[in-house]
Amino acid sequence: MCSDNFFEITPYKYPPETLALYLSSTVACFYKELLGRSNFGGGLLKTQKPDLQKIDVVKDLKIDKSIQFASNIVESIFKECGINPESEVPISEQEPNPLPDRAELDNIVFDALGLTEEERKEVYRAVCQLVWNRVSKARSV
Repeated sequence: MCSDNFFEITPYKYPPETLALYLSSTVACFYKELLGRSNFGGGLLKTQKPDLQKIDVVKDLKIDKSIQFASNIVESIFKECGINPESEVPISEQEPNPLPDRAELDNIVFDALGLTEEERKEVYRAVCQLVWNRVSKARSV
């Protein structure tokens, strides 16, 4: 059942594996943070169909079919990216240490985008900073 809160995604332009991998990546999380709606209180981020349609998808992902991601358990974005938002060191100055399966998945997308090592770190920092800003704002009201 699809509604305004649950969407059916038909991968007519992309192979299903490519779309699933991409939408699970940190880059897609970054897009959701930028394009999603956070004006619902309590730190909630809502993504509507028009928001999803704005997310650019990387078509040419080199997916090794033998890759098995270690965990189906999704941790907080901070743990996934290896960033500690409670640290005295600002997020923008932390050295990201993503979980191994997160790094493996993201590297497929980062490689397709041609990102340097520093740009990859900036993606992790940026998405964590956006989430932290949204959640912190919600706690302050």
